[in-house]
Amino acid sequence: MSLVDYSDMEQQIEDAPEPKVLKAGTEVEARIISVRTGTSDTNDCNWFTPVFDVPNDPMVMEFNDFFWELDKDKLTEKQLQRSMYKFKNFIQCFGIDISRPIDLVDSLPGHKGYIIVGLRKSDEFGEQNTVKKYIVRK
Repeated sequence: MSLVDYSDMEQQIEDAPEPKVLKAGTEVEARIISVRTGTSDTNDCNWFTPVFDVPNDPMVMEFNDFFWELDKDKLTEKQLQRSMYKFKNFIQCFGIDISRPIDLVDSLPGHKGYIIVGLRKSDEFGEQNTVKKYIVRK
């Protein structure tokens, strides 16, 4: 590997701000940057987790949300109905067309929409933003 000279950026690097979370209740434009998928060990139902960033503030830490695939055979009636409502708000917020099949991992990244963030704290990860509400513009 060759030498790299960062001497002209030394002060910028030393003054670099720390990544942050937003205050609960903040409305922001969010962008889907990736989607993770998996299958639950509990009910064998598939799930997906879109990961969001805030394009207008690159120091906001990425955050995600959780969705069950809408599988009538693997979810309880309550889980299915609530999952459908949440998914409806998600697709309307981000302008996702479900009139034809989509590949969640390849089709969702890049979509933007407005959300209200929440905040959760955990011993393992500290403070993290969450999606409190998807804003559906009329």
